[in-house]
Amino acid sequence: MTTRSAVASLVAAVLLGGATATLAPAPAHAETVREQQWWLGALGIAKAQQVAKGDGVVVAVIDTGVDGAQPDLAGALLPGAGTNGVTSEKGWDDPDGHGTQMATVLAGRGGDGPNHVLGIAPKAKLLPVAIPIGNRTLKTPEGTLAEPIRYAADHGAKIINMSFTLADDELKQPEADAIAYARAKGAILVAAGGNRPQGDNHVPLPARYPGVVTVAGTTRAGGLWDGSIADPTVDIAAPAQDIIGAAPKSRYPSGFAVGSGTSGAAAIVSGVLALIWSKYPALDAANVLNRLFATARDKGTAGRDDAFGAGLIDPYAALTATVPPVTADPLGPIPSPSAARPSTPLSAAATPRAPDGLGAPAIRAAAVGGGSLLLALLLIFGVGRPLLRSSRRR
Repeated sequence: MTTRSAVASLVAAVLLGGATATLAPAPAHAETVREQQWWLGALGIAKAQQVAKGDGVVVAVIDTGVDGAQPDLAGALLPGAGTNGVTSEKGWDDPDGHGTQMATVLAGRGGDGPNHVLGIAPKAKLLPVAIPIGNRTLKTPEGTLAEPIRYAADHGAKIINMSFTLADDELKQPEADAIAYARAKGAILVAAGGNRPQGDNHVPLPARYPGVVTVAGTTRAGGLWDGSIADPTVDIAAPAQDIIGAAPKSRYPSGFAVGSGTSGAAAIVSGVLALIWSKYPALDAANVLNRLFATARDKGTAGRDDAFGAGLIDPYAALTATVPPVTADPLGPIPSPSAARPSTPLSAAATPRAPDGLGAPAIRAAAVGGGSLLLALLLIFGVGRPLLRSSRRR
C-alpha cells in the first residue's frame, strides 16, 4: 500500500470508526499547488487555453455555495442565491468548502505564482447556487432539485454543474421537468457519476436522469479510476484522482482540499464545455456536446463503452478538430417539461444507501511552495448530508 492510500484508509477509519489520524510524511520534493494539478498537463490544458479560456460563458455551480473572498476566483463570481430554504447572500458563502473547491477546479483564475489554482476555463463566469448539502444541511429542507436547476437556467447559465449525488434513488417528476426546462433553454447539465467507495453500484441521481451528462472518473495514467462506475448511462470520462482545489481557510486552514471522486471529474468536464462554447459561441448545446464526445480519446472497449462512455476528454481536439455539425442532440431528444417523465428505470436489485451516511473521505499531507509548509488537505468529495431528502457529494 502506498503512503497516500495508507493515509486515505486510515482517515476513512477515523471518520467512520473513531480512530485517531496521523499525517503522512512530507514528500521529498515539495510540490506546489500547480504541480499537484497533474491533469492540466495530462489534458494539454495550456495548449487548449491558447485557443479559448471560457470568455462569455456562464456556468452555474449547484453546490454548498462558493466563498466570495477566495482570491483564485477574483472576478469570477456572479450574484447567485440560496435555494431550498438555504439563506445565502448571492451564494457567496461556503460553510462546507466543497462548492469552492469545485468552482476553482472549473474556473480558478490561477493567481500570481504557483500556489494558486488554475481552472480549466479561467475566464468563465460562475453562478453559485447554494443548496442544503454538506455543512449547509437543514432540518427541514424544502422542495427538490427542480428549484436550483430552474434558477440556474433562468439566470443565464449555459452549463449547470452538479458535483454531487443523491442517496435517494426516487425519480421525481419536478426534477425531470426542470432538467427538460433547462435543456429547452439551451443549457447543458453535468453531474458526477458516483463512487464505488460510497457504496454505489449504479449511476445515482441526478446523473441518471435523461438529459444529464454523466461523468466517469479516470486515473493519472488515463485508466478507469477504481471508484468509478461502469453503467450504460455514462457519457464521458475525465480525471478523478487526486484533484486539488482551493477551499475556505475558515474551514480548511491550509486553504486547499484534495481527493479522488467524480465530483472533480464533473467540474473538469464543465470547464471543457465552457472552453468549447467560448470558442464557438454560435453553437447550440447539441453541437457543443457533439464536439466533446466526438473528439474524446477512445478508452476501454473500442467505441463507446459503459466504463468511459465516449472516452476521455481531449480539450484541445474539442476546440480545434473538424467536427461535422449534427441536428440530433447526442443526449436524445429534448421533451417538453410536461412529457419529461424519466425513462431510464433503476435496477430493482440496487442496494439501498443510508441517507445520512458519511462517505469515505481521505486526507493526505502535502508540502506546498518552498518546501517548508506542510498542508493537511481534506477530501470533501465524499462527505455527504441530506440534500432536500438525502444526498452525498463525490
